[in-house]
Amino acid sequence: MLRALKIMILGFILISATLIIKYKPLYEVKVENEILGYVEDKQQLEELIQEQIINKQGNNIENISLAKEPKYEPKLVQRTQKTNVDEIISKLDETAITTYKFYTVALNNKTKAYVDTLEEAEKIVEEIKTEYKEKKIKLDLTLSEKYTQNITEVKTDKVEKIEKTMEKEIETLLKKEEAKKAIATIKGINLAVLPVSGKITSRFGAVSSIRSGAHTGLDIACSKGTKIKVVSAGTVVFAERNGAYGNLIKVDHGNGVETWYAHCSEILTKVGKKVKAGDVIGKVGSTGNSTGPHLHLEIRIDGTAINPQKYLYK
Repeated sequence: MLRALKIMILGFILISATLIIKYKPLYEVKVENEILGYVEDKQQLEELIQEQIINKQGNNIENISLAKEPKYEPKLVQRTQKTNVDEIISKLDETAITTYKFYTVALNNKTKAYVDTLEEAEKIVEEIKTEYKEKKIKLDLTLSEKYTQNITEVKTDKVEKIEKTMEKEIETLLKKEEAKKAIATIKGINLAVLPVSGKITSRFGAVSSIRSGAHTGLDIACSKGTKIKVVSAGTVVFAERNGAYGNLIKVDHGNGVETWYAHCSEILTKVGKKVKAGDVIGKVGSTGNSTGPHLHLEIRIDGTAINPQKYLYK
């Protein structure tokens, strides 16, 4: 009996020694029915998955999750079997699901911009609202948080580029609104406001002893100090005294269209200033070649004076 026991113990030792020499314990890593490889330390692999996949940083990344959780099974494998931690990580990373977060800015319910951060979206909305707060136009600006698992579908842009694009679109909307309210239109320029209210005392083309030639504008008599409003949006290109015109303001509206406002008692604007229809740019006076307080209004196309009454004060 004792001899048999010794033989059994010896046999067990021989088998164990053979197993130790020929095999080693590893974890087999599988996803569903696919064997990804083998590792010695299950906990170490899970820490690497967390560090290199789940916690990976990048633009717009909101979160990352594994498509399928790996399963671990202890195995005795041939000692020649190598572990492949890096390869397992790479395979899991290839199928990982990444969710990206971005923000949209919408103008009147239509998405106009994609940006990376909430701060950028808020900056765009705030700056556009500030720029156009005094203009009579409906601007419904909203921002939204969006998610996608395919970031190639979304092309985010820099704040400055988006603002320029949106400003162009808003200017187009403004022109459309102005066109609806316009008194008249010249070469696509909307004349939206009468510069002053008063009595016409001299018409375009009139000849008088106080002038060296035919009248190049329209005279509207009104009280000294009456506010002069610019008839359409544009840029002030002249604002100083100019001979017989007295204090003269010229506004360039684009497309070759200019309006001139003469004999001002005060000039309330300056060269280079952007103005919009209805802005006060001066006050009625009697400076220059003038017999009393009035506004001398000229409309010029490509430098040639035309009759203002074709468009205003009909």
